[in-house]
Amino acid sequence: MARTGRSTARRVPSRGVAASVTLALALLAGCTGTPEDDRASSGTTAPGPPESTAYAERWRPQFHYSPPEGRLADPNGLVWFEGEWHLFHQQDGTWAHAVSSDLVRWETLPTALEHDELGQALSGSVVVDGANTSGLFPAGEGGLVAVYTSTEGGEAQSLAYSTDRGRTWERYADNPVIPNDGRADFRDPKVFWHEPTHRWVMVVSVGDGVELHGSPDLLHWEPLSTFGEGQGLHSAVWECPDLFPLPVDGDPDDARWVLTVSVGDSEETDGSTAQYFVGDFDGTTFTRDPATSPETVQVTDVGQDFYAAQTFEHAPDGRRLWLGWMGDWRFPYSAPTTPWQNAMSVPRELSLRRVAPGASAPSGDVLPDGGYVLAQAPVPELEVLGEETMSVTDLTLADDETVLDDPGTTYEVVAEIDTGDAEEVGLRLRERRGEGGAVEEATVVGVGPGGFFLDRTQGGVTMLPDRSGADSDFGVRRAAAYAPADGVVLLRVLVDESSVEAFVDDGVLTGTMVVYPGEGTDGLSVYARGGRATVRSLEVTRLASIWR
Repeated sequence: MARTGRSTARRVPSRGVAASVTLALALLAGCTGTPEDDRASSGTTAPGPPESTAYAERWRPQFHYSPPEGRLADPNGLVWFEGEWHLFHQQDGTWAHAVSSDLVRWETLPTALEHDELGQALSGSVVVDGANTSGLFPAGEGGLVAVYTSTEGGEAQSLAYSTDRGRTWERYADNPVIPNDGRADFRDPKVFWHEPTHRWVMVVSVGDGVELHGSPDLLHWEPLSTFGEGQGLHSAVWECPDLFPLPVDGDPDDARWVLTVSVGDSEETDGSTAQYFVGDFDGTTFTRDPATSPETVQVTDVGQDFYAAQTFEHAPDGRRLWLGWMGDWRFPYSAPTTPWQNAMSVPRELSLRRVAPGASAPSGDVLPDGGYVLAQAPVPELEVLGEETMSVTDLTLADDETVLDDPGTTYEVVAEIDTGDAEEVGLRLRERRGEGGAVEEATVVGVGPGGFFLDRTQGGVTMLPDRSGADSDFGVRRAAAYAPADGVVLLRVLVDESSVEAFVDDGVLTGTMVVYPGEGTDGLSVYARGGRATVRSLEVTRLASIWR
């Protein structure tokens, strides 16, 4: 990104931060839901945004994908094909569609899969059937095949195919290809080609576990195995699974398989989460790393709003990229925005790292010596959005704070902070101060006694209607076990009009929160509480809009 300019930081007396709440991992959500009223409050009802003004409405994301109108949910069918990245997503039981040549700027296309005689088109995946194993394409040709969940007669797995680069789709005549056998929860198929066994493999959600199925042609499937019993978190249904290999520490000769699932809304999760498992896949069975305790929970994102993430199939250069729905099933369609609701995260590049002995998962569970952690980083393609940069170096904070130049409302912060003997250090984002300098509103990202946290308890709108229609606490704090190596934390935070995405220590820990800030919240500050810390470096880069 562009690196120009230098900030003028100013020191103000410490006025404290929002009162601490228990630092606990209180996460999680689900992939099905019902529409809710579009109202919000922060003690009182939040003012409604104006009608559409070309992607300039209040709270409209400026560098995250959101639909022109309508309600966005789970990403579906992410695939790279003939120079285009395809993003499909749930929108009232249909597959909405957008494409991009660069993962940054997106063009919305007509809806790909509408409702049909088999009901809704729920979540699923798209594969490139280049060898025409399905026989759905003209001789000598291939194309795109969508595998999705149909709903009439119970959740079942069905197909559609496209011969024109995904612009139009034809339903397979003999749908469903895997009928419902009486189960209530049987959905969200993710399909990929497994070259060693020369067949297609499907991982699909079944209650609070997953099943694997195999097929030579995408049309005829046989069950292979199951996974989930006694493993990880089971407070609600598992949804939107994915299964893929990753090299360990970038070594192509040392690869492991990663299984990811999102977990539905429950009392324990209080909204949304997703978890992952690292192990091996032999073409039939996924086996978790036996050194990891079955009860260990490894969370993909410690915020409330990163759900149903899926990876792009067929990505060039062996890259494994994904993105998720920035939302949850406690407040799925409660956003105080119009004519659209909800947005996607930025695309993230995945890597797998072997961790040091004694490291802990975000749940607080201790990982085994030589255990693995899934790391995420914003894709480098986003760097084209960088504009001017402000920077600060060697800034000492002795139980106080420093207010930085106002960065606006869409920016990136990259900071290296030696926490010293401070009890808590952090960044106040989308900040507004009153007369006398007191902080009246901010979303906070930082490290405290219980680990890493994101706090929107004073981040603007704090009450929204939940799925029952009752006003519930939207202004929450999410936290996870974390101790910075040698006392130094690396923070990278992306701030948009209505979201905060934080990446800790090159993405070994991430946190995503949706926020609805009030007017005049374009401030930024860094603080230390209960001791002395040193900001070794801090850069703030303004980010341009993808819609301009």
